[in-house]
Amino acid sequence: MAYYHYFMVDKKDSLERRLTHDGIVHHPLGGGSYVFKKNYVDYLVRQLTKEKVRISIGAQPNSSPHFGTLVVFSLAYALAQKMSAHSNSIQPEVFFEVIDTAPSETKTINGIDYQISLRDSKVAESHLEEYSELLELLKGFTGVDYTIRRQSDFNSQQGIPPILRRIVKNREIIGPILDPQRGLLSMRVACSDCGLTDKKGINNRYYDDSIESYCPEHEWFETSFDDESAKFEYNTPLRNLIRALVYFSDNLSNDVPFEWLRVTGSDYAGYYQEQLLYKAASLLGTAAHELPTIVYAPLVVDWSGAKLSKSLYVKQNAYKYLPQYLVNYNDFRDQLGEEGVRKMFEEVSSWLEESYKLFRSYSVYYFMEMFGDE
Repeated sequence: MAYYHYFMVDKKDSLERRLTHDGIVHHPLGGGSYVFKKNYVDYLVRQLTKEKVRISIGAQPNSSPHFGTLVVFSLAYALAQKMSAHSNSIQPEVFFEVIDTAPSETKTINGIDYQISLRDSKVAESHLEEYSELLELLKGFTGVDYTIRRQSDFNSQQGIPPILRRIVKNREIIGPILDPQRGLLSMRVACSDCGLTDKKGINNRYYDDSIESYCPEHEWFETSFDDESAKFEYNTPLRNLIRALVYFSDNLSNDVPFEWLRVTGSDYAGYYQEQLLYKAASLLGTAAHELPTIVYAPLVVDWSGAKLSKSLYVKQNAYKYLPQYLVNYNDFRDQLGEEGVRKMFEEVSSWLEESYKLFRSYSVYYFMEMFGDE
């Protein structure tokens, strides 16, 4: 009987308990694993219409890569490797979309939340080297190349202005879907003088070709969809929708030589995509079946079954009871080295061979045992 220690604290005292298991991993079939069994990569390859494939991944560089990021990045590379092995004509590339417009610091002014982004605070710059190091290791294991793109470059694409117009024109419909509490679009632009951004778009004024934003220090300023699209920022649901529409347009175009496929964590699967992506895209005139395929990486969960949270680790210094390699890539690299990354990659790669390993979640204790941390 194997066991791990964890602590539970109630109002009266702290009790040491033991989390026990028999060491047997069960693989009940269900959902995707019941349908795809051993042919999941074959199924994905059959959906492709172009030989060049960009496998999109994303992350907020607000800290060292989280363990969940290691899972997602490894899955993207394993998928690319297996796709190219399936057919010599397929040319995969991993494409890392850097979410450097996510909040670095927030403050409330006159009851409205404002943020300074990871880009404007320069926090993103201090961590991107660690992401690049991880990508280089995975490239070395697989021979698959990668590209890193910032949000300003993403927003500078020709397809962005018409998408922004379409969303703004339909904001009375799209807003309540993406933001059920306020019904607003979290489309925002940072003040060029101080970097403050109306986080939830409370004071936004929308026009046919521009948006007007309010800075509590420097007042109103206008941003053009056509000439200044690089400046736009979005919250996660809106960015998810815009990214999917851009990828859809690329996939459909004969002038674009590649096609998109996405890999992300399964906390964004199910009801989230059904309501916030597929419903919203359909209302904007894009059918769900036309959007790029999304491959979901298994969640890593804590002792209670809750998602291992990067934001809790960063903001509240959570998970002190765990080995720190499970929450911080720097510690993972220092403790387990390149061989640890390789072992993790090989584990994740095996999930694509037998889908019952892919369509599920994994507890932190699974990986503790995998890396011999009794």
